[in-house]
Amino acid sequence: MKWTAGKITYAYDEEQCTCGAALCVEACAQRVLDANEETDKMEIVNTVQCIFCKLCEEICPTKAISIQGALTLDDVVREQDW
Repeated sequence: MKWTAGKITYAYDEEQCTCGAALCVEACAQRVLDANEETDKMEIVNTVQCIFCKLCEEICPTKAISIQGALTLDDVVREQDW
C-alpha cells in the first residue's frame, strides 16, 4: 500500500511485515495503524490522522514501512486557517 499527502509518500510492504510484534502499532500515537490478529500483520486504518512522524518506520525491525519526504514550516502554515 502506498499513499501520498503533499510532499510525503508513505509506503507499506505487507509481504515484508513479518515481525508479528506490532511494534509500529504501539508506536503510533495517532492510531493510524492496527494489528490484524489473524494475519499477524499491521493494517493502516486511518490515513487522515497520520502526521508522518516516522516513529513506525524507525521501530519496524523488517523495514516494511517507508516514509519519504517532509513538510516544511511553510507547508504547515499554509494548511492553517488563520
